[in-house]
Amino acid sequence: FMEPAVIVCLGGILPFGSIFIEMYFIFTSFWAYKIYYVYGFMMLVLVILCIVTVCVTIVCTYFLLNAEDYRWQWTSFLSAASTAIYVYMYSFYYYFFKTKMYGLFQTSFYFGYMAVFSTALGIMCGKS
Repeated sequence: FMEPAVIVCLGGILPFGSIFIEMYFIFTSFWAYKIYYVYGFMMLVLVILCIVTVCVTIVCTYFLLNAEDYRWQWTSFLSAASTAIYVYMYSFYYYFFKTKMYGLFQTSFYFGYMAVFSTALGIMCGKS
């Protein structure tokens, strides 16, 4: 479990778990045109995401430094940024089971926007 690939894969589970429920409401407001009006709760979830991401990154970096791994910088960044991979996988689930979209244009539009969103989330989580 001390390999960087394993740490990167496991590092995003807890931060994604902290935003999992809120992602449904955000996706629904964006893709199903429902009105989202609980912005205070979304801010609280963002704060929780930042705290959990920082804690997970500190623990992962501690494990790597304790094992005297010289690759700790990128592994530390990617362990936090891997939250975006789980969000992108959740977007597949949401597309196939929660939306009624079909067609090449809608599919490419949806997954293109979700790729941009997931990339931005990964960079944001990796920087914290």
